[in-house]
Amino acid sequence: MKNNNDLINAAFIDNTTGKLYFTCSCLAIVILTIDLVTPLGIAAGVAYVAVVLVSLKSPENRFTLITATACTVFVLLGYWGSPLSDALKYQVVANRALSIFAIWVTAILALKQRNKDHQLHQQHLQILQSLRDAEIQNEKLKVLKSTMLTVQHITGNFLNNLQYFQLEIERNQTLSADSSSKLNELIEDTANRLNQLGNIKEIREKKMAGNMTGIDYENPQ
Repeated sequence: MKNNNDLINAAFIDNTTGKLYFTCSCLAIVILTIDLVTPLGIAAGVAYVAVVLVSLKSPENRFTLITATACTVFVLLGYWGSPLSDALKYQVVANRALSIFAIWVTAILALKQRNKDHQLHQQHLQILQSLRDAEIQNEKLKVLKSTMLTVQHITGNFLNNLQYFQLEIERNQTLSADSSSKLNELIEDTANRLNQLGNIKEIREKKMAGNMTGIDYENPQ
């Protein structure tokens, strides 16, 4: 299923990229055609800036640089192929130079801004990931504290009950059969409680004595 989704995404990206290449090519050819029928001295080459801006839809910086290079070539082709006019030579050259300058300034500044935006986006993702990791770490620490409090509660009850048997041993130097049976039940009950705590599949909290939070291991869902 994952491979099919990857293939669909790849096909969609290729289709989108192909449409972008086609759009930029058609737009550049239209501008070149207009430039070739426009007399020299008119800065028709500035229109290639639009092609550069459209190329920015591609995630690859290389495509924008290639587009800017192609537009530069088209500006020169327009210089050689456009009909003559009464404009002075230096004005014609200056117009073409300004067109090339506008193309490359647009491409370079736009790519720098996009790279900056990408870096800011990556930093934002890193911050979100750090916050998520910190949240997970805090949750783990909270569960650990709750677990330790629950273990302390279970073992504390066990030790408190042992005092009863300790008093009997100190008084009679031994345990009666009934007390031995109760001690075995106490040990077995404590072990079962610890096993229940270790085998829970869902962490659910409950309030304990002293307004502390422990793990609800006695009522599994």
